[in-house]
Order: sequence, then structure tokens, then C-alpha cells
Amino acid sequence: MAELKVRQLHPAMGAEIEGLEPRIPLDDDTVGRLRQVFDERSVLVFRDLDIDEDFQRYLVFTLIGEEPPAPGAGLEQAHRKGPMLVSNKEDGGAAPYGRLLFHCDTMWAEKPQPIISLYGVEVGQPSVPTLFASMVHGWDTLPDELRARVEGLEARHGHEHYYPNWGGDDDVIDTYYEEAQSTVTPVAHRHPRTGRTTLRVSQQVTMEILGLSEEDNENLLKELFAHLYAPENVLQHEWRTGDLVVWDNHAVQHGRGTVSLEGLERTLRKVFGPMTLDPTKTQLPKFSKVAPA
Repeated sequence: MAELKVRQLHPAMGAEIEGLEPRIPLDDDTVGRLRQVFDERSVLVFRDLDIDEDFQRYLVFTLIGEEPPAPGAGLEQAHRKGPMLVSNKEDGGAAPYGRLLFHCDTMWAEKPQPIISLYGVEVGQPSVPTLFASMVHGWDTLPDELRARVEGLEARHGHEHYYPNWGGDDDVIDTYYEEAQSTVTPVAHRHPRTGRTTLRVSQQVTMEILGLSEEDNENLLKELFAHLYAPENVLQHEWRTGDLVVWDNHAVQHGRGTVSLEGLERTLRKVFGPMTLDPTKTQLPKFSKVAPA
């Protein structure tokens, strides 16, 4: 077993891991150490890895103590052929251009996806970074006056044929579903695995805080977003080919700056953890920005 080296990336979240030997299975000591760091830091970064989709999926499941699927299972492929790519150059690439507001994937669902990963297949330099904001840190550092105002409140997250697009602009990728999707959670939300409290509101998916007037709702969300996404609270990952980034979708939100179709290639392979949505009922989102045919 190679000794893992852990380097903190940001006071609130993130750790770069050196010394991982990508093999299936990993030994118990390595798994235990990776799980510990993941639960503490929420975002793991591995550089210069040469890995296939099977190892990426194996690691994602293993980090949260779930049994990995058999190699080649391709759980994300119910609606597509081949790996899921976030790309401005590959045919059918997801989110090919534009800007993404901060969000958690499937935040609108009763049981959102627990863990997400991206692997740098081909990344030209310089590349548009992925941004992370910790909801755990957001709650832990929330000013007392603001905390008192939101304790006991609930928020509705979802899509009703549009994004809430709080603070968005023409560069933002809007999305919607044919049928409305939403769920209600406490603003002070308990992480289902670690038990830590998270500040569960997001620019992209939170539609409203229940029980407030339209004006009060907008003002309170603006205050919460200003705290949660303050520049000093955001981790920025600068992509290179061979990077693997894995994050806790219950603990952190992610977003990105504006990607251009005419810019350098930015192709990332996306793999997530256990399917928490019913694949027979799950709708595919529709996006406002798609690559031209």
C-alpha cells in the first residue's frame, strides 16, 4: 500500500490526495483513510490519474460505503450510449457552453444523489474552473442574527419550467422539466450520512423560503447567498487532463464560469454514486443552451 499524502486546499473544504494507486479493489487501510478525509473535507482532488470509467465508479461508491456495481454496468447510461460527458466539443456533451449557478445535482428530489465525480478526459489550458461552496461551512459560520431568522424555516427547491436564476444573466444555462419537480427541506438541513447541519439553499434550484412574502423571501435569499458564496468561502478547481474530483453532493454545491463552444476543449467524464431516483419515472432535463446540430 502506498502512503497517501493529504494536502488541505481551503479552510472550509477540499483535500488533494497524492499517492493513490488506482486498482480494484483498494486495500482496507486506503479505503478507511479516503472515507475519513472525504467526510471531513467533502471534496477530494486527485491529479495525473490514468483511469477508466469502472475505477471512477468503484471509487465513488466505495467512498460512501456502498457496494460498487459490476464493471461495465454504466448506471448513468439508461438514457444514453457511452459515458456521460460534460463537454464543449464532444457530440451530445452535457452543458456544452454557458455558466452554471451554484447548485446540488437533483436537489429537487426527495433523495438527491449523494456523491458526484468528474474526470478530466481532455482539458485545454487555460480552462474554466469548477467552483465549490460548502453548505456545512455556510451553516457553521452563519451570523447569529441570520441564523435565528432561518432556524425552523423550510425552503422549496425545484423547477417549474424555468430555473429560479437568482442573480443570473444571459450566460446562465437555464433548464426545465416537462413536469414540475420540487421538494421541501429545512433551511437548516441534516446531512443524511455525517449528521452535520448544512445551509440548504442554492442559486440555481431554491425557489422560495416558505411562509414569507415575495419581497421578504427575495431579500432573505440574497443575504444567505451573499454569505454562502462569499469569495473567501469558495474553492476553485483549475482543471487539467487526468484530474479526478469527487464531492459530497449533500455537503457542497458546485458551479462554474462561462464555457465557450469556440474555446479550448473542456471534456469531463461524469460519474455519480448509487441511483436514488426511479429510472422508470426520471425525466431528462431540457437545457436552454445546447450545441448546434
